[in-house]
Amino acid sequence: MINKDILANGITVLTMKMPYAYSVSTGIWSRTGSAWEENRISGVSHFLEHMLFKGTPTRSAAQITDCMEWVGGQLNAFTSKEYTCYYAKTLSENFALSMDVLSDMYLHPLLDGGEFDKEKNVILEEINMYEDDPDDLSHDLFAATIWKEHPYGRSIAGTKNTVGSLQRDELFDYWKKYYQPQRTIVSVCGNVERQQVLDEVERYFGNFQNLARIETLPDLKTYKGNSYIHKDIEQMHLCVGVPAIKEDDPDWTASVIMNNAFGGSMSSRLFQEAREKKGLTYSIYSSLSAYSMGGYLSAYAATSHKYLKDVVRIILEQLYDILDKGLSDEELEKSKQQIKGSLLLNLESTSTVMQKLAKYEMIYGRVITTEETLERLMRVTHEDIRRACKRIFIKNNLLMSLVGAKEADFDLNDML
Repeated sequence: MINKDILANGITVLTMKMPYAYSVSTGIWSRTGSAWEENRISGVSHFLEHMLFKGTPTRSAAQITDCMEWVGGQLNAFTSKEYTCYYAKTLSENFALSMDVLSDMYLHPLLDGGEFDKEKNVILEEINMYEDDPDDLSHDLFAATIWKEHPYGRSIAGTKNTVGSLQRDELFDYWKKYYQPQRTIVSVCGNVERQQVLDEVERYFGNFQNLARIETLPDLKTYKGNSYIHKDIEQMHLCVGVPAIKEDDPDWTASVIMNNAFGGSMSSRLFQEAREKKGLTYSIYSSLSAYSMGGYLSAYAATSHKYLKDVVRIILEQLYDILDKGLSDEELEKSKQQIKGSLLLNLESTSTVMQKLAKYEMIYGRVITTEETLERLMRVTHEDIRRACKRIFIKNNLLMSLVGAKEADFDLNDML
C-alpha cells in the first residue's frame, strides 16, 4: 500500500511497505534543479549536490561515507533539470541510520570554503569529461537548440565559465532559497512501517522552517534550427527530433508506446532498420524527454560520415510512416507488453519504486498506483496513438544537432 502524508511544515512523506524485501531505499528530494538557476550561476544545483557530501557540524566527509559503508549501505545523489535527490539504500535494520545521515547532509551542510575550492576543480574535470563524450554532447546541443532561451536548454553541470566563477556565498544563498520544506519530498520504500518512517521524518525535519518565496519557471518557447559542434572523431553523433508534450498530458501514455515502437527497444523500427537490416550503426535509439513545462522526442544515432545521410533518411522515413499510418496491431500489443514487463520487474527494486513515487508526486501531485498505470497503458488504442503522433510529429518543427562534422561538410537542412 502506498501512503502520502504531509507534515505541518509542508514536507511531503511518501511510503510503501515491501515486506518481502531485505532493503529500504530512502530519498530526500528537493524540487529544484538546473531549470531554477540564473544563467550566471548555471551549474549551482549540481555543485550543491556535491557539496552536501563534504561534511556537517557532526560528520566529516569521510564519516558520511564510512558510516553507510560500514553497514553495507549505498549513498548517492543526482541532479536533474527540475529536482535533486539524495538517497540511501540499506538493510531494513539500518533505516534509522540512513535517515540520520541524509537529514544531516540536507539540513546542516558546512559548505566549507576549502572543500568548495577543491570540489570546483572536480566538477570542472567532470565538465571536461562530458565535453569529451559526443553522445552526451549531442543531446545537450539538441536541448540548447530547441530551448535556447530557457533554462531547460542549459547543461545541468553548467559551463566551465559559470562554475569557474561561482562563489561559496552564492552556493549558500541558493541552498537557503530553494531547500525549503514545501519543496521537500521524503520517499521511503522497502521493509519498513509507515509509522516508523513518519516518526523519523518528524524527528529530523519537524522543526525545518524556511519562509523564502517559492518561484515559478518562465514560460517555455521552442525554436527550430540545426546545430553543429566540430570534433575530430571517427563517428558522427546525431540527434533528430521535435517538441513534444509534458508528462502529465493525457496523451503521454500513448506517446510512450509510440516511442517504444519507434526506437525504444531492440525490436523497434530504428534498431531493426538501421542496425539489424542495414548495418549502418552500432547505437541508435529514440527517447522522450519531459518536464513540467514541456518536452521533446529525439532519435539518436552514431555512425560514420559516409553512412550519415542514410541513417537520417531511415529516421525520417520511420517518423513519417508512423505519422501517416500509426502502428500495426503487432507493434501496439508488443509495446504494451514490453512496457508492462519493465514496469512490473522494476517493482522488485526498492530504489526504483522510491524514485517512481517521488516523481509521480512531482508530476501529478498525487500517488499513482501500479494498477492505475497498467490500466492506462492497456486501454491505449490506435486512435490514441494517431492523435499523439499528430500532436508531436509536425514536420516543420524538426530540428537536428550534430557532433563531429562541420556545417560546411554536411548540411542538415538538405535532409529535411
